[in-house]
This record gives sequence, structure tokens and C-alpha cells, in this order.
Amino acid sequence: MQKKAAKWDARVAYAVIIAGVVALFVWVAHDNLAPASVFFLLAAAYAALLFGVVWRSVRASTVMQFAIGMISFSLISIEGDLGALAACSWFLGILAGGIAGGHPWSGKRPGSDGGQKRERNGEGYTGGLRLAVINAASAVVLVGLGVTHLVLQTPTAVVGAVLIGALVAGWALFRFPPSLQTRNVLLLVIPVEFFLLLIVGGNTGQRALPFVWAYGILAGILLGGRYWSGPRLGEPRPPYNVQAKRQRKRKRKSRAKAKQKPNTYRPTDASSSSRGPTEATEDSRASLPGHQILLPMS
Repeated sequence: MQKKAAKWDARVAYAVIIAGVVALFVWVAHDNLAPASVFFLLAAAYAALLFGVVWRSVRASTVMQFAIGMISFSLISIEGDLGALAACSWFLGILAGGIAGGHPWSGKRPGSDGGQKRERNGEGYTGGLRLAVINAASAVVLVGLGVTHLVLQTPTAVVGAVLIGALVAGWALFRFPPSLQTRNVLLLVIPVEFFLLLIVGGNTGQRALPFVWAYGILAGILLGGRYWSGPRLGEPRPPYNVQAKRQRKRKRKSRAKAKQKPNTYRPTDASSSSRGPTEATEDSRASLPGHQILLPMS
């Protein structure tokens, strides 16, 4: 009962927070409420799907969370052309949608439903379709954002070539991955290239250059995953997929036990050697615990 009451208290608290965010949005954008509501609803749907569905794919979730800041920057750059509070509406919509898409409503925390089912059939491992759909949908959203910048800001051949080149570069980076250190270094080139293109685009009048680069490279990273070809989800990878004979491990004796010698009887008295075999045998039995010698009665 206490757990159920705590869940209901959390839901009520989150509902109050969402209502407060919506009221703040209405108060801020009351002059241009209709156009600003479009960005608010898009942001709310984006965040709700991100924290409610996309979290099942680690790569897609990471990329789309990084894209939140990129989209905010994009809206700031074109806010003058739109004539609406696009960036502010987007930010408030992300807050409301992120709370609405969380686990308090379903009662299950992320990862509690078991994730992908990994079942065998006659041909190998199944699974990966849901992850492929999530990554494909996320990549389509990112490519659409890049095309939107291309159409609205600078519809030139140079910007289109940068978008296609970035898409191919991101795909190749994760489709034919180098070593982990090399890939991490190459990932650091993405923000550096973004700021370089930001300077070049500002000087040449092609403001869409850095944004199409960023969206194209992020979409290529999602398209270059292992969901489309190659080993399936859960399938063993080298060197664990080699069919080798298992060898039994031999038990190794410790050195302390190896040094110990078996307990043997050694006579300490030199006179015992002069005795007969019967007397020596009786003396040796008498020395052992639990043995008694019966003497004949006189």
C-alpha cells in the first residue's frame, strides 16, 4: 500500500510540474501562441519518444540526446526567419515531454522489461528488428533536419554535397570501425569541424554548412550500425564463436601438500631391530591408537 501511494504521489507531482511548464509556455508565447505551439508540441513528442521508446537503443538514445542541443542551436539561428519563439518553445516542450515520457506513468523503470528477446532458431540468432526500426527512424529525423536547413537557409550544391559527404563519413566510421582509440579521436573531429564550418559559413553567406554537417554525421553513425548486415544481435563474435574442443583442467597440487610425505612407521629404538618379527609387529601395533594387544592368561 505504501509503495502504491508513493507511486501515485510521484505521478501527481509530475503532473503538476507538467502543468506548470505548460502555463509558463502560454505566458511566454501568448503573443505568437499558434506558431510557438507547433514547436512546443514537436519538442514534447520528441522528448516523450526519446525517453519512452528510443532508450532501448543505446546508440540512438545517445545520438538523439546530443541532437537536442543541436536542434536548439538550429532554431536560434533561424528564429528571425520564422518569426516565433522557436527556441524557447522547443526547450519548454522538451521539459514537458521528458517528464511525460518517463517511467512513473508506466510503473516500470527503463530496462525492466527485459529488452530484446534473444532466441535461437535453426539458422542462428533472431532479434534486432526493433533496434533497426528505432535507428532508422532516428536517422530519418536527423536527415530531415539537415534537408530543412538546406532548403530554408542556403539551397546550394555545396551545402548538399556537405550533407551527403557527412552522411557517408558517419556511416563508414561505424560500418568499418577502426580501433577504439582511433575512433574516439575521429569522433572528436566532429565538433571541431562544426566550428570550422560555422566560421566558413558565416564568411561565405552559407549559414547551413555547420548544421548539415552535424545532422549528416549523426545520421550516418546510426546507419552504420550492426542492425542492417553482419552478425545479428546476441550472436557470438570472435574469438568466442570458434568451435574448439574443451579440455579438462587438471587440478594442480599446492606446493605445501607436495612437500608433505606420507606418515610411515620408523623404529626409533635400535634394539627393535634385534627383536624377532613377531615382537616387532606387536610393538608397532601397540604404538598405533585404538589397538590393544591381548596377553595370554596365565
